[in-house]
Amino acid sequence: MPPKKHQPPKAEPKTKADNVDEAPLQAVILADSYNRRFEVLCSDQPRVLLPLCSTPLLAWTLESLSLSKVRQVFVFCGVHSDKIRAFIETSPYRHTLDIQCLSSQTAMSAGDALRELDDMSVLNAENPFILVHSPIISNYDISKMVEAHKKRREEDKNFIMTMGVGLGGRRHPESPIMLVHPPSSRLLHYVQNPLSPSQPRLSIPSQLFLDPFPANIDTYEIWDLGVDICEADVPALCTENFDYHDLRRHFVNGVLTSELLGKKIAVHLVGKDDLNLNGEEEKQKGDVRSGNGGTYVERIRDTRTFGEITRDVLRRWAFPLAPDNNEPGGVQYELRAGNVYIAKDNVVLSRTTTLSGPLLIGPRSALAHNTRIHQSTLGADCSVGPSTTVNQSYIFDDVRIGANCTLKECIIGEGVIISDDVIVGKGALIGNGVRLGRGTKVPDFARIGRERYRGEGFDSEDEEDEEDEDERDNRLSTLGPDSIGFLWPNEEEEPASDSEDEGEDPYEHPRNKRLLQLGRRLSNISTSTVSLSTLSKASSSEASSPLSVASSASTLPDLAPLSLNQGPREEFYTEARESLIRAYEEDHKVENAALEMRTLVMGENAGQDAAREEILKFFLSKVALSGGAGGILKSTVGIFGKWGQLVRSFSTTDYTLIAIDTQKFCVDNESYRPWFGIILRGLYDSDTLTEDELIDWRDSSVSKGEGTKDENEKKIWLEVYGKGKPLVDVLESMDSDDDEDDEEDEEDEEDSE
Repeated sequence: MPPKKHQPPKAEPKTKADNVDEAPLQAVILADSYNRRFEVLCSDQPRVLLPLCSTPLLAWTLESLSLSKVRQVFVFCGVHSDKIRAFIETSPYRHTLDIQCLSSQTAMSAGDALRELDDMSVLNAENPFILVHSPIISNYDISKMVEAHKKRREEDKNFIMTMGVGLGGRRHPESPIMLVHPPSSRLLHYVQNPLSPSQPRLSIPSQLFLDPFPANIDTYEIWDLGVDICEADVPALCTENFDYHDLRRHFVNGVLTSELLGKKIAVHLVGKDDLNLNGEEEKQKGDVRSGNGGTYVERIRDTRTFGEITRDVLRRWAFPLAPDNNEPGGVQYELRAGNVYIAKDNVVLSRTTTLSGPLLIGPRSALAHNTRIHQSTLGADCSVGPSTTVNQSYIFDDVRIGANCTLKECIIGEGVIISDDVIVGKGALIGNGVRLGRGTKVPDFARIGRERYRGEGFDSEDEEDEEDEDERDNRLSTLGPDSIGFLWPNEEEEPASDSEDEGEDPYEHPRNKRLLQLGRRLSNISTSTVSLSTLSKASSSEASSPLSVASSASTLPDLAPLSLNQGPREEFYTEARESLIRAYEEDHKVENAALEMRTLVMGENAGQDAAREEILKFFLSKVALSGGAGGILKSTVGIFGKWGQLVRSFSTTDYTLIAIDTQKFCVDNESYRPWFGIILRGLYDSDTLTEDELIDWRDSSVSKGEGTKDENEKKIWLEVYGKGKPLVDVLESMDSDDDEDDEEDEEDEEDSE
């Protein structure tokens, strides 16, 4: 019998983890926002190429996806697709990612985009893909969401989508309300919940409470990350249902309410629901945008989040995504004290320039003497004239700013020229190529474009060569004859769209749209006292809760009515005081006190604002008004050194409200009025309030008593305000002096070398 020929060993089947080449992880970036929030800045460029810290938003997004094991990216764009293609062709990411630019002139919504993607057949039907709604800044590995989605789908094939949500952080006017089944993370109900105008009533289908929920549940302040893990069913369902335009209002609600589809959507709490290598749940400290836990995920939705995220990046909350470390634009920066980033390429700074971080100065920029830059960014090739102040503003490339100018919380587009003695108001947006003549005063929240405003119904064939006389008079009276540009209507004043789809979007209501603007303060408006943005999840705590959800339909609890136009019932205040007394006298842990208060808030439908006011009022009453200023300061620091974090945990709408509520307490209690400044100092020393939050309080209109109808009451507010303002002024000046001293020390060291 002849010997057997040598047989090569059989190749072992590849695991899914090794099969990267055959099934690369795909991502889809929606380059169009399908809204007009950045319109004046995007008249000649796409939103995804706007610079954040001098780097296009698309570069930040591609870097974030690179950190998430993505190998193939589809950028779906409409207007200015040629500029996006040109950017991709010169981008270094084309060497590490397979990037394809898909353009469409007919897609008017995210649903249209997915329908066209389905028709192009470019997505792998066997594997899920990552859908990015808006440009993101993230150091989080989104592939963890993909793995968690696959695990859920192995147990139930009907899961076609997983929505990424974040925990904690500052509240946004577009925070949704989600009802989630705890064991499976299945989304049961989704409602958009704008801050203004607040929803008069919340309707939840009663059948959703028939499932046996756990006896103890947790409630979380969450927000939508705009990152979804989608199966091929998602674009296919959009093709089958042409009324799916918005992916939340239409697609998500359509899937949740359809009994015929039988499909399910899951919710993934980033940092809490992640799986480790052993397939076990991976717990992570901190929320996903506080910077405390090392995980950061945020998306640029509007000018408000543009400013917030810029400061987060400069504070290194998105590390390793930082200008001096792994900045996608390729510019080299030097990090100085106070989170001050200076480009290494020919930046000229005067010895009398004051830099107060976090801030960034781009390459080849020059700052003249006596300029003051505070928490701002300057792009490449910018110049700032003498005695000019730039405060919390974001300046794009090639901007010329004259002498004695003041810019506060505004965005200045590329190539803008600002002459001497110009004042740019808070929240103003100045489009590319605009020129502001000498002495121009730009009103707060104004929008100025190089070209005239074009509404949705504009027809270029009907354009008149001459301006309307009223329009011309308004432009000249505001901008002056030496300016080149046109005033646009404020965003909330834009004519309503003829589209029925846009009309039913509560987030596009004028009162809510104004809250999305850079420079707006949530503390300056009257909002609902109720916060319903919660996510329910199985609790591991054994603490008792006044809200005990029964395990059968016949024993549902007596829930408080879900009415948002009324304050909490008196029972809430009684139980809250009793809970705080127990926590204070028995020295409970802050975490346990917070859990008990949150369950009480949910059971009584009271809202975090009412809870924060009650908590703050209780602990302020414990401050001993004895021993003079030193004794009062010591008492305040001692109390809030422990309980200050409990107050902050119910202040995610706006931490400035802590200072305002403290001021109101002193206004209502005459014996506390002379000591308001000392108490405010105690809140600062105990880390209950930060310097930036105190500055925001000082600059807010509410702190000065504006809006009160009683003149005597307004006088008291101003009297108490006068007790606290000097403290904030001193803190601000000390910070500026420290930065200037650091700058001089560095220059002295350089001179000595």
